[in-house]
Order: sequence, then C-alpha cells, then structure tokens
Amino acid sequence: MNHALQVVILAGGSGTRFWPAGRRRRPKQLLPLAQGRSLLRATADRALPLCGAGALWVATSEDLATAIRAELPELPSERLIVEPEPRDTAPCAALAAAVVDAAVPGAPIAMLPSDHLIEPQDRFRAVLARGAELAAGGRTLVTFGIKPTFAATGYGWIDPGAAVDAGEPRAFRVQRFREKPDRVTAEAFLPTGRMLWNSGMFVWTAAALRAAMARTAPALAAAAEAMARASSRGDRHGLLAAFRTTAPGSIDKAVMEGAPDVAVVEADLAWSDIGSFAALDAAFPPDAAGVVKSLHAGARVVTLDARDCVVHGEGPGLVALLGVEGLIVVRTKDAILVCRKDRAEDIRKLHALLGEHGCEDLL
Repeated sequence: MNHALQVVILAGGSGTRFWPAGRRRRPKQLLPLAQGRSLLRATADRALPLCGAGALWVATSEDLATAIRAELPELPSERLIVEPEPRDTAPCAALAAAVVDAAVPGAPIAMLPSDHLIEPQDRFRAVLARGAELAAGGRTLVTFGIKPTFAATGYGWIDPGAAVDAGEPRAFRVQRFREKPDRVTAEAFLPTGRMLWNSGMFVWTAAALRAAMARTAPALAAAAEAMARASSRGDRHGLLAAFRTTAPGSIDKAVMEGAPDVAVVEADLAWSDIGSFAALDAAFPPDAAGVVKSLHAGARVVTLDARDCVVHGEGPGLVALLGVEGLIVVRTKDAILVCRKDRAEDIRKLHALLGEHGCEDLL
C-alpha cells in the first residue's frame, strides 16, 4: 500500500454570501482574504510542505477551471479534477478518489475545503499527518474536529468516543455526528469539554471510502466503482458518465454519519470557515471601534463615530462611515452592498433576486 499522502482541495463552491465581491467565476475561495492571498492559494501553501507539489490536486467545476488554473499556475492539468456539473461533496469525493487512486494506488487521500483560515500552520500539518497515518491502514475514514471556542450554531458538531490509541494529536472513535444545533443545545455542548466542531476536512483511502459507501449509499457506491474502473483504464468519458448517475448530496449525510469505522483527530487550531462577511474578523482584526477593514488594490476607508462594522473594498476608492453601527459595506468597481451585520446570511437571498432585476452581468 502506498502511504504517500495525496491532498485534494475542494474548490467548486459558488460563494453567493460574498456578493458583490464574490461572483460566479470568482467565488469566496478566490477572494484575497488570507493576508492578500486568495483562500485557495493559502490552502495550497498550507498543505504543500507536508504533501509536496507532486501530490496536490484540485477538484472544481467547469465554470471555475480557468480561474483555478490562473490562481495555481504550477498545478499540472492532469491534477485539476473537473466536475461536469455541481453535485455536492459526496459525488465529488467519489470522483476525486477514482482519479487520484488510479494515479497513486492505495494512497491516503485528504479532502480539504479551499475557503478556510487555519493557524498555526505547522500544527495543522501535524494534525493532517496524524489523520493520514490513521487512514493509511485502508479501513478507517478520518475527520478532524476543532476544539470549540464558543457555542456555535452554524457548525455541525462531533461527539467523540473512546480513544483510538495513545498517539498525538489525540484521536477518537466517532460516536455521533450532530446537526447544527440550536442555541440552547450548543450552549450545553460547549462546557462538556468533549464535543468538537465538524471541520469538513477528511482523509481516507479510495477503497475505504467505497466500502463505506457500500454500507451507507449503495447507489453512490455503484457509481463510485464505475468511476474507479473507468479512471483505471483512462476512460474519461466513462468516468464522467458514471459521475452523472449520482444523486447530489453531502459526504457527511451520504457516508460519514452512517459509516462503521470513523475516527476524529482533535485539532487544537485557530480555525474559521469565514461563512459570511460578518466573519471577516477572523482574517482582519477589528480596530478599537470594532471596525473590520478588508481593503485591496488601493481601497481606503475613513470612519467617524462608526462602530462594529465590516468594510470590504476592492480597487481605488474611498468608503466613509459616519455615525453608523453594525453595518456591512462592500464596494467593488461595479456594485455596492450595504446591509446590517445580522443579515449577512441573507445576502445569498438578495443574490438570488439579481437576475429578476436585470443584473445577470453582476452574477
């Protein structure tokens, strides 16, 4: 069995919560939210010292393939896994596993979201290496649980059971995955000191993933087996035809929640999935008045008596805030968004209305 870790970065998301900075061909993972780098570039840079340039892959959509190539020009074309259409993470996992396993049989495969901020990076690599070690046996699916810092209702949670072994970082058998909880439930989870946030990062071998699919999602498993056969003989047409037989669904729902052998590595990391503009304080520390300033390519901001606001500016120009509180202001070359911070999640609803108002060019 090949124990050389392969890393697949999932970069197919649409990022509608980040409009107008995020667009159809420039979603969140391509925005410069990681100290001037895109989140995708930061994710690749975080993994490369562990896996090496020869073991990095990116899975994305046809719409984003050109932008991904521009962002990661060093990535060989054969390591860009292009989905013919978006079907969520379960079919994507099956497709990526088939392609990677055909190239590097038996290797543990990490699947990492492209839009997270994680520090410290050396600790992240130690956590990921621990997961690869556990997955390399070819039976266990491995996920990573973030030690929680507050009673989050926007994340799924993991309930760990018995320790897998005495190794470090600590790893446990997963007792149960918990849905995004309500406030009362989250506040009960936090003081246990045991529950972990579900990070959405995974490691497995292709064989272990398909075996778990056979238990939890037989139709997906059949498609995954067909993808694996097609990929092994270099049949791209057959590979994509098998992918198109899959039903959309998340890897958590389709596989992880019902898989018989799942371990979670405890990740003591500063971690954020930056789910909306309201969470940009994870990337840009607020000033003394609580104003977060995400400014790029000559953008500027001046504030007077403004508190608890987020300003994202791109390109030369000024945003001035006077006597306001709790706002998000986003300025790009062709659009301006102003909304309350507590409505950040509803930006995607606004985005859905743009076509009805003749703004298709801004999508």
